[in-house]
Amino acid sequence: MGRTLRLYVFAACIGGLVGAAPAHANEDAAGRAQEERPELPVLVLEIGAGVRFRNIHLEVGDGAGGSESRSFETGAYFDFAWHLLLRPMARRTSRPSVQAILLQLDGGSGIALRAEVSGIELETNTWRMLGQFGYLYPVRRLQLGGLVGVGGDVFGIDLNSVLPSSRIIYARLGPALCYSLIPRFLGIRADFGLRFPFYFGALEDAFGDRTSGIGLDAALTLHGWLNVGFSYAVRFVWEYYRLRFSGSSMNVPAMGDGGDGNDHALTIQFLFGWSL
Repeated sequence: MGRTLRLYVFAACIGGLVGAAPAHANEDAAGRAQEERPELPVLVLEIGAGVRFRNIHLEVGDGAGGSESRSFETGAYFDFAWHLLLRPMARRTSRPSVQAILLQLDGGSGIALRAEVSGIELETNTWRMLGQFGYLYPVRRLQLGGLVGVGGDVFGIDLNSVLPSSRIIYARLGPALCYSLIPRFLGIRADFGLRFPFYFGALEDAFGDRTSGIGLDAALTLHGWLNVGFSYAVRFVWEYYRLRFSGSSMNVPAMGDGGDGNDHALTIQFLFGWSL
């Protein structure tokens, strides 16, 4: 009987070791998956400043059957910027498909700028805002998805005979991806977008009775955040619009008679703020 008891004890020990191994393996796998999955902040709020360059070039009718060039260049100017990112479900669930939901708001402005047009110094103001709904699915260190939203780009300039003020309102959509180089401390994000303007403000009928256009943008961001709440970002943003004017302008005096043009800008931003 003593021998039988020893056999039972030995079998129980072997069974416990065999049963524990899969359990430990599952725990280790879950731990590794948790470590590889990026820890996502619920809220990022940043403000800062940078340098922005803008160039507008138009080829429009001169009212006599020909065409003329009209250009506007700002050179480098100070640009105030802000960024808000909200992931409402980042800490409420462990499901990546739900954590991926985000809301984003970006903006910037340049006030009381001075620019020279046809030898005359004019005051200009710029303002822009873009609100988007997005989805960035986390896979280990990578987040992949896209965003869709509506934005506005306002350009105000003193009254002149070369270039009117504009107020471009557009819909935007495009892909985005983010990769964590050093978890939390350093990541890189790339955004690409297609813009569909549907309102142009005073530019609507300045060079014809109908204005249309298409826009593109691209952004590269280096960013990071700490558990104590500090966050930072360095952004490089390129924006471009291709414009088309058709028909005869009904403005008196007319500024042009049909044509086309382009409007592009390059911005470098340094942002600092708070994350949760």
